[in-house]
Amino acid sequence: MSRHHVLHLITRLPIGGAERMLLGVLRNLDATRFDSIVCCIQDRGELADEVESLGIPVHALGLMERGGFDRRVAPALRRLIREQKVEVVHSHLYHANLYGRLATWRDGIPIIASVHNTYTRRKWHRHLINRLLAKYTFRITAGSIDVERDILNHDHVAPEKVVRLPNCIDLDRVSTSLSPGEAKQQFGFGPADLVIGTVGRMEEQKGHAFLLEAFAHLRQMPQLDGMPLRLLVVGDGRQMPATAQRAEQLGISEFCRFPGSIRDLAGVYRAIDVFVMPSLWEGLSLAMLEAMAAGRPMIATDVGGARDVLGDGVRGLLVPAGDAGALAGAIRGLLVNAEKSAVMADLGSKHVRENYSVAALSRQLAELYETALESPDGNSHGRV
Repeated sequence: MSRHHVLHLITRLPIGGAERMLLGVLRNLDATRFDSIVCCIQDRGELADEVESLGIPVHALGLMERGGFDRRVAPALRRLIREQKVEVVHSHLYHANLYGRLATWRDGIPIIASVHNTYTRRKWHRHLINRLLAKYTFRITAGSIDVERDILNHDHVAPEKVVRLPNCIDLDRVSTSLSPGEAKQQFGFGPADLVIGTVGRMEEQKGHAFLLEAFAHLRQMPQLDGMPLRLLVVGDGRQMPATAQRAEQLGISEFCRFPGSIRDLAGVYRAIDVFVMPSLWEGLSLAMLEAMAAGRPMIATDVGGARDVLGDGVRGLLVPAGDAGALAGAIRGLLVNAEKSAVMADLGSKHVRENYSVAALSRQLAELYETALESPDGNSHGRV
């Protein structure tokens, strides 16, 4: 049986949530049915080597270096699609979704566009573009119920075009043989230190400033007096200098570690005693899912799909976004109640492992690719 050629399109491959999920899908997608290639519109990014280690080629166009529309991208993609005899395109995130659809519509190549984040900061021109391009899209996948709601309400896409496929994780990536003490020592912490941590790009969206303020509050709480509290913030991005500077201003920098991006996150999760996702907006955080699968007690802001995963305080605690006081109170509650924290972590781990596995997502995507190939209107205006 011949394999179908699938192009996975993304802007680049840094160590980010959508990119790590794509890597997990590539690991789990049935190689007897699909021959995958990856295209980065800009440069390769840190995860490209891992993709190639799977035997999957990565093409980097080296385009879209500056802001604004790059008219070179769609023709370059069209040439690549024809050269590689691509039968289905699967794009991820706004720019890949945009250029991928511009590149495929003339040739009738079916494209599946994946949306990972909610539209907290709405841009009318993007809504208009997404609405117009939906005509040339086989399906749009939404990473959470909130993302699906935004696509329907703001892009005004027909409901039958939208498929909810919750963001998922590769469970193999969260296991490690390190003990908690050994994992903590990697970051210069002592084995007995109580580590509050998070993983995410250093961008405004991730709400690091509120976590720093919450940590500063915690160090002033009489109930926690004498506890060896430490803060671990993993990730890189534009807000890195501002985040480090804010820690200095709050007088907490000696208790904090900012190691930047880390490829192997299993050791990070093992080092953390309480995981906090302080995001201001999200689709469905992969770092949250990974930390829960790794058995970390979870506190998350009530954004994106967090409520669906955490339930009503059963599998983790929800707090309002942008509220450092609420974050501090929730963290204190878990630190002083180890039994509640352990039960919550166990329930959360079981729930994520049973419902958010990238292996299951890969099977769903495989069926979607097959459906697109078999459909007479794979690109909505008809394939000939």
